[in-house]
Amino acid sequence: MSRTLVIQLARLGDLVQTMPMIAALRKQYPRETIDLLCPEPLRDLGNLIPGIDRVIGWNGAQWHHWADRASQGVQPEQLREIETELAALCPEPYDRALVLNQHTRAMVAGTLLAKTCIGPLLHGPLSEQLTPWAAYVRDVARTRRPNRIHLSDAFCGMCGLFPTGAPSRCLTPLVAQSRHLEQIGRNGGPWVGLIVGAGDTARQVPVEIWRTWIVRFLGLIPRGRVVLIGHGAECERAQNIQQTLPPSVLGRIWDITGRTTIHELAQTLSRCQRVIGSDTGPLHLAAAVGVPVIGWYFARARVHETGPYGPNHRVWQAQSMDNGPVVPADWPIEPSLDLLLNDFPRSAPHWSEWISHIDRWGTYYSEAGQTSPPPQEREHVWHELSQAVPV
Repeated sequence: MSRTLVIQLARLGDLVQTMPMIAALRKQYPRETIDLLCPEPLRDLGNLIPGIDRVIGWNGAQWHHWADRASQGVQPEQLREIETELAALCPEPYDRALVLNQHTRAMVAGTLLAKTCIGPLLHGPLSEQLTPWAAYVRDVARTRRPNRIHLSDAFCGMCGLFPTGAPSRCLTPLVAQSRHLEQIGRNGGPWVGLIVGAGDTARQVPVEIWRTWIVRFLGLIPRGRVVLIGHGAECERAQNIQQTLPPSVLGRIWDITGRTTIHELAQTLSRCQRVIGSDTGPLHLAAAVGVPVIGWYFARARVHETGPYGPNHRVWQAQSMDNGPVVPADWPIEPSLDLLLNDFPRSAPHWSEWISHIDRWGTYYSEAGQTSPPPQEREHVWHELSQAVPV
């Protein structure tokens, strides 16, 4: 039985968006051993991905340390240390590694841990020539032109696979939760998860905007509830959002920033009716547990590339005259509230609304009120880059 190692060394959102590729891999090789190498802090998330047999944690800090030492000259004791670490990670080399990151350390890991390494670089970790799929993804990211292929589906193409044509769902963990978390989703509603921050500070919605959104939402929907979501470093943002809010509003807010494990976060998100936020990991995790999400995409985030995967998600995209990064002057507060009230949002100045769909070529977005792009456009890209089509 052959053994495959999937390598994804980026952040939470990138790992979630790797799930469609893993689903396609498992569909094509139902009896193959498929393991995952991901950052150590994300191992618990890796264990929620269907189709993965074993999750291996990557100690990024240790490898950065070795790389810094190697830049000053490689010593025999350093090589022995690396060999010991590799033996612990992988006693026997894999038959192949599928690398999804366009950086050298991921390709080096794949080259060291597997007999064959398939990734974005054509000729190994020292090569500068990209594969056709990797070049396509880079070109889209650099020029900011509309992308007809979602990044998750491009991961499939990079690995010689085709999308399954179905949304990817992670497992919902059954974990004991604190009394504070247990109340979420039980009384009142709708419950809306609000992601207070983002890993990229340029993608953080200003505190005062979230504060305004919460007041408007809870004022319009008397039984509505809001769950503030974020990691430990975002606790202060959550506290600032709640400053000056009246007790009548605060009593309907659950602040769980910095108070959940990955498994608790996934379970809590699954009990929300909607989740709203910018382009950040928890938003993609919410989509992966089956919750319809509302995205506000600005700065360098583009819905065509990294919109939440699967059907029935809504994203407001800040418009740019030159395809450069966007710093919004106003925000789609009222349109996103309309969506919760009647599913017919008004237009937002300087923003466009997009709706997600899925077909045999994967997930794609169409602008609200406009005709969906014909599937032949994306089929042409698959023909051109893969020189084959699924049957």
